[in-house]
Amino acid sequence: MPSRDLFPSDWLVPEEWNEQLGIVKTGKESEVHLVARHGGGRTSLLAEKRFRARDRRGFKDDWTYSGVWGEGTKREHRAMKNKTRFGRRALHARWIAHEWETLVRVHAAGATVPPPVELLDDGYRMAFIGEDGRAAPRLAEVALDRATAERVWGELLDEVATLVAADRVHGDLSAYNVLWWRERAVVIDLSQTVDAVTHPAAYDLLERDLRSLAQYFRRRGVDIDLDRALVAVGGDRRRFAAQAR
Repeated sequence: MPSRDLFPSDWLVPEEWNEQLGIVKTGKESEVHLVARHGGGRTSLLAEKRFRARDRRGFKDDWTYSGVWGEGTKREHRAMKNKTRFGRRALHARWIAHEWETLVRVHAAGATVPPPVELLDDGYRMAFIGEDGRAAPRLAEVALDRATAERVWGELLDEVATLVAADRVHGDLSAYNVLWWRERAVVIDLSQTVDAVTHPAAYDLLERDLRSLAQYFRRRGVDIDLDRALVAVGGDRRRFAAQAR
């Protein structure tokens, strides 16, 4: 199912004022804050993802994922690769823009992800996935029965296929980067997503995503053939231009 069905079409209220409600998640590269947007006599809950400065992040392997972004000036590209002060600032801004643009792109393509709301200077806002201010659990924390696990494995293959059709590979997909909400799997944490066509490691990352995701479902009793799964998500090497050269 497309992510737009996670919420009614009028879920986002017109902005009158925003209320910061606290931190709901702290990670190696960012913090997620809960924000209540009030307007029109209603309230919408938002997740505000704020990225740490690069020198304060636990995840430092930026260039593996961003090395072929290539947009911007030659000076920016060279500075990012050489990790100069200017390059670190440019990389930080590019990292935020990359994740935001990816979220917008895959949501529009029909992937089940949190609906994007707005870009900020140090991050972005999206719909909050949870109930009454409590974040939905990660799939890794949920013990699905076998029948449900078989259904969700198939649905997540559809999600991966949707990303690939939009020329994106998640790059860090596992049961820890999927939320379980209202009996549905919601894909999150798109910071390490790469271009399926131009990134030299895209096919390898796709294989790794499926292997990592399969670990959870095999423990739930699902019989998984990774070769068939690759075919199901569109993982034909000929489609990945960087692999064909």
